[in-house]
Amino acid sequence: MEHLQIAYELVVILIGFAALAIVGFWASKTKDTDLRNFWILYALFTLVLILTVLNKYLSVNVEGYSARSWYWISGLNQMASCAVLVAVIHYLLGVYQISPRKIITAIFLFTMLISFGLLVSPFGARLDADQAIIHFGWGFRIALFWYLAAFTFIIALGYGFVRRVWLTDGRNFMVGLLIFVTFGYGETLTGFSQALRTTNVTLTSEGGFLYSSIPYVLYGIFLINYFLRYSVPALPGPDTLSEEFLSKYGITDREREIILKVMQGKSNADIAGELFISLATVKTHLHNIYTKIGVDSRYNLLARVRSGQ
Repeated sequence: MEHLQIAYELVVILIGFAALAIVGFWASKTKDTDLRNFWILYALFTLVLILTVLNKYLSVNVEGYSARSWYWISGLNQMASCAVLVAVIHYLLGVYQISPRKIITAIFLFTMLISFGLLVSPFGARLDADQAIIHFGWGFRIALFWYLAAFTFIIALGYGFVRRVWLTDGRNFMVGLLIFVTFGYGETLTGFSQALRTTNVTLTSEGGFLYSSIPYVLYGIFLINYFLRYSVPALPGPDTLSEEFLSKYGITDREREIILKVMQGKSNADIAGELFISLATVKTHLHNIYTKIGVDSRYNLLARVRSGQ
């Protein structure tokens, strides 16, 4: 059974790699910051799966696999899981266009490092290598509460944002992400009370089925299909925007300039330098353009321009 489970998770990881490749391609092509941040968070969760499978494989197939190695790989897994939360928060704050995003992300990152420090300290998790047992203390419980609090913050952000993009091209993308995240949140809530009562865990207890891999692989398939839909048609020429398109959405001359720069693959910083305006002004113009056209990202803006709708 363990070998079948490992084989399943290897297939899940391969699908994840395929999704990462196509998302990374479009993030690079469009220079969309939000898409790049999404790629990072999806890559981090893929890392969580890889570390989980690695621990299972070594436990099942390597005779004499040491408790100390298992302990440190498990620790890396926990750190990657916390990093996923911080990456999701950073991504959602970005699509919300919240100005102190970097400060809020830094706060969560700092608290994550403190929680992880408590977790691996003698007050959090103490390894008994001879008995292959990890004993948990109050540091573990503090880290657990932080993890749940950060996850709850993500759920609140996600559901709030879906209301804003419901009538835009990004609806399916965000709904799919929210379903994926909600499933993981439910898995966390299910194990929360049990984890609070946990005083120790042994090497033989490792290897439970990672249920969040199910929405992960389904969302990976969705991502592959979602981004492949836009890979065939070509964009208009680099200096082309129809008058019909401009008048339909009430695009100003400055907004037209910025859209053309986006079509040329320019980053926000490039646009600011070439138009002699501040980076904040570029972001404000892009936000206004997104609102007028009914999109929520640079990628979807290009897709709308491509279609001419």
